[in-house]
Amino acid sequence: MIKVFLVEDEFAVRDRMKKNINWEDNGFLLVGEAGDGEMAYPMIQETQPDIIITDIKMPFMDGLELSRLIRETMPQTKIIILSGYDEFEYAKEAISIGVIEYLLKPIPAKKLLESMKHVATIINKQKEQQRFYDKYKLDTYENEKQEKKQFFNDLMILKLSVSELIKRGKELSIELNSPKYNILLIKTFIKDKEVNGYWESSLGIGRQLEDKLQQSQEYILFDREEEGWVVLIKGGSGSIKLLEKKGITLVEDILKKEENLSYCIGVGQEVNRLSELIRSFEAASKAIACSYIMPDKKVIYHEQLGEYRPMREDESISIKNIDVTKFDKKPIESFLRNGLRSEVPLFSQSYFKEMGTGVDSLMFRQYIMMNIYFSVITFIKQLGYSEEYIVEVCGDFKEVTTVIQNKEDTKEALENILNQALQFRDRVSTNKYNLLLDEAKEYIREKYSEETISLNSVAEYVNVSPSHFSTIFSQETGQTFISYLTEIRMEKAKELLRCSNMKTLEIGYAVGYKDPHYFSYLFKKTQQCTPKEYRKVNRKE
Repeated sequence: MIKVFLVEDEFAVRDRMKKNINWEDNGFLLVGEAGDGEMAYPMIQETQPDIIITDIKMPFMDGLELSRLIRETMPQTKIIILSGYDEFEYAKEAISIGVIEYLLKPIPAKKLLESMKHVATIINKQKEQQRFYDKYKLDTYENEKQEKKQFFNDLMILKLSVSELIKRGKELSIELNSPKYNILLIKTFIKDKEVNGYWESSLGIGRQLEDKLQQSQEYILFDREEEGWVVLIKGGSGSIKLLEKKGITLVEDILKKEENLSYCIGVGQEVNRLSELIRSFEAASKAIACSYIMPDKKVIYHEQLGEYRPMREDESISIKNIDVTKFDKKPIESFLRNGLRSEVPLFSQSYFKEMGTGVDSLMFRQYIMMNIYFSVITFIKQLGYSEEYIVEVCGDFKEVTTVIQNKEDTKEALENILNQALQFRDRVSTNKYNLLLDEAKEYIREKYSEETISLNSVAEYVNVSPSHFSTIFSQETGQTFISYLTEIRMEKAKELLRCSNMKTLEIGYAVGYKDPHYFSYLFKKTQQCTPKEYRKVNRKE
């Protein structure tokens, strides 16, 4: 329905217009009326009509003055002026304000309705264009987000040369040149898994971080989804420490507001070359791994970690001198709940550093592994697995302790049992989401041709929040919802190009793109050729 507001100082004229037009039958909804511009303006602000029909001569505030206000505050609203004055100056001023129709009184209801329908056509067309634009922006944002994530991975492994990285960065509007660099790693942990809204909070945090950090050219934010966020800091010729401090403050100001989330920020090592950035990232990753062992520390600097020093030959250790109460189960339990398999080596290294020289004692190593082993068994049982099956996969306690003859053996045993535990945990999670994703994919395959299909509509169909659905879809499938939908549509489009005589715009329409230009743009971007070029090469005779 197109919403309409009437402004006319003559009650009889206003009443006739209301009664002589079948508003709803013609697709219009009369949302309000007023006798002058001054009374009308606040009501218009509240009702937000698509069309305003106003007399030109009224007391207190006339139609032209009201039109100026509307054009300034609600530029999308269309204005039809009714005037008893067939004077050029009035019409000229109305046109300069941006009035879309200037009609002379008395005006028959039929003619007014025709004018309203003409304006409604313009409004609907503009809304359609805006909808295409919004969808294009969303698709572009999702694709850029994925490209940016891939770019960060390339940056860390130096998949491209430095010059190629700089060039690729410019294509993504990322300026990498700087005398100094450092990295902040941000990871969040949910406090109470029974409280809903974690995924919405995570999405909101990402948007807030982006809004805050993009205000300064010294910070570049990368969203790593379940692995948190990375802030690349670019420093000048002076100290980078002030930028580190400022960046940490900006991030903490956002994270502290989230009541059901705890967080840790790992601060990396300052480097002078882009090619050395991996050192900064690894240092920040080690700091994050220590967050499970030091849960009360919200910001961990790599300088605080120190180096592990093995015991000298002339040193001795007594198990009686070790405070075993210091080594509680909380770090292990926290890692089992929140850790990633990629973090296992760094966590194990940090855990053993925290043990100090105590790990040089075989008895103490056995004590540590006993605590860890039973913590792992308890955790996996809580996932729903039987103890017999767990022991069959992980081994019994005697098997685990017989292989820890030295520190390296113990570290390897710890990594093995943690990896097994996380595999159990992730398998439960994967099984939980397999059915959901199968339903979502089937729905997409059925509805891909509908232009209105979106992440929101699919999330609603499988009964989860859009942000949660987006995260698990990309985690489990390795691609975003948008890229999957586009892939399905392009495959069908290629089939129609090969096997039918349909025109390109008809094919675009058939696979869900009402804008032929957008369809052609996406086709070329994903297939490296235009629809016409594809048909010429692949057409079946």
